[in-house]
Amino acid sequence: MNPAAIDIKSVRVAREFKHEAQLFRARFSPCGKYFAAVGVDALVHVWNIETGDLKSFKGHKTWISSMAFGASSNSLYTADYQGVIHCWNYLGDANTRPRWSIASADRDNVRALAMAGNGRFLLSAGDDAVIKAWDAKNGKPVAQLPGHSECIFSLAVHPGEKHLVSGDLLGTIRKWTIGDWKPAGKLDAATLHTRKDNFIADVGGVRSLAFSPDGKRLAAGGFRDAKSNSFCPGTPAVLVFDWGSGKRNHELRLKAKSDGPINGLRFLPDGSIVGYGEHLHSATEMAFWRPPASPPAHSLTGHSAYDLDLHPDGRRLLAPVYVSGGTSGNGAQKRHRDKYSPNATVLRIYNLFPEPAEKQAEG
Repeated sequence: MNPAAIDIKSVRVAREFKHEAQLFRARFSPCGKYFAAVGVDALVHVWNIETGDLKSFKGHKTWISSMAFGASSNSLYTADYQGVIHCWNYLGDANTRPRWSIASADRDNVRALAMAGNGRFLLSAGDDAVIKAWDAKNGKPVAQLPGHSECIFSLAVHPGEKHLVSGDLLGTIRKWTIGDWKPAGKLDAATLHTRKDNFIADVGGVRSLAFSPDGKRLAAGGFRDAKSNSFCPGTPAVLVFDWGSGKRNHELRLKAKSDGPINGLRFLPDGSIVGYGEHLHSATEMAFWRPPASPPAHSLTGHSAYDLDLHPDGRRLLAPVYVSGGTSGNGAQKRHRDKYSPNATVLRIYNLFPEPAEKQAEG
């Protein structure tokens, strides 16, 4: 795609899809005609972008935490908080059952899924701190990659398909070779981890990872300087590394208030970086950076989002944006203690190009 077709300062909401439950993850299909989203209602939702039609698949018994589209065979992989992975035909009807399942891919929450080997392998990682490689066709185990000492939040595969990276709670990014599954070094993102003497737990971690299209840079999202264990206020940050040398070249910040990490992070075809912040019950921003400049080159105000995906055409973004049910969690409001007020989601598709001239004229 021609990077000139992108104009980050023209970013705007193009489509919205409302959902009554909170959804954590959202991804475009490889063909670009659909997107899927998952979260607390334990259903796998697939929307047709053009028509708005929705299909929802049943199979998980608890919250779904991660997902990835396969490279072929209309495959969609989803994983949950009990370590279960399902493979779906996302073009099936509403009665579709999983093609295959992995009953125990992790001792607890599978926090990240990714595809590797040009679609041959499904990678999973989470609370047991071990990366697993599975045969994407049948779910059979291929390899295990121990090495992290704390839970793994994020995975990313290099565009060259020879390496993958994994980021953990302590701010360690590990590099691995794909195929022979061997360690290939580490990157230091410890800035994204905080543990003070009065903390009862570690806070932060490498919550998101993204490679530049040319594979020369790696961005790691999270937050630094956590003030407490409570709602974990801190400073959102993105660290940008040179892939060849492993040197950290840049640290990027948000302008708007945020008290959580950068969970959604992507490079755009023109080399700029986009990340989405998190702020409890208040507006934050989706920010666009052009390193080496640290302040955002542009931003769009919005409520928290916990994921961010780039359309295959390189010109659209997708974010599952949090809609508060009126409480600090998913519990009852003070004035209606007998009622349950769940949080909800607006799935937003953003265009990264100006409005056509004829539409501007109509306006």
